[in-house]
Amino acid sequence: MLPASHPLLYACTFRDSSIVAELAHDPDAGGAGTHDLPALAAALAASAPPHHQYVTHSAAGRAHALLLAPPLALAAVSLAPQLPASHLLLFLRRLRCLPEFRMRDEMERLALRLPFPDEGALAREAADVAAAEAEAEEATRREAELARGTPKGDRGARGGAGRAWRRQLWLIILADLVILGILFAAWLAVCRGFSCIGR
Repeated sequence: MLPASHPLLYACTFRDSSIVAELAHDPDAGGAGTHDLPALAAALAASAPPHHQYVTHSAAGRAHALLLAPPLALAAVSLAPQLPASHLLLFLRRLRCLPEFRMRDEMERLALRLPFPDEGALAREAADVAAAEAEAEEATRREAELARGTPKGDRGARGGAGRAWRRQLWLIILADLVILGILFAAWLAVCRGFSCIGR
């Protein structure tokens, strides 16, 4: 639970329509209207425009951010202008880089780093987040390659089929060489050497 003075009101991660991780502001400190935040986050995720990666907007003294990273949807609501939507979006991008099983534990630690004190800190965080996203994408790509790879049990069967195919290929090549050798010997016998070439 966040301290009363923190401007982040609510953050959550959805997988389909179920919540993977959730962080709520202290309900006593949020004042009136904070009880609707889970429903507001769910409505943001449900009404996200197609083909968008993120959506941000501010209304009624609140900043809203939604990051779509299928199969996940990450949403956050904060007090504006203390915590603008750009800071929320960086927070959600950093959170998306984490494995799902760590999101619940790391969400509060990442939220306590908000808001960023100045533009320099915001730029450094943006660079760090971009590097973390690239690293997470590389890890996902490697996992996908490993998943597409052949299981060890199948390698023996495929290796045996490959050896049989190579053996048949060599037998065909050797048979072709024998036939060509016989034809060459017949040509030499008919022409009595290479005398047919000169005529």
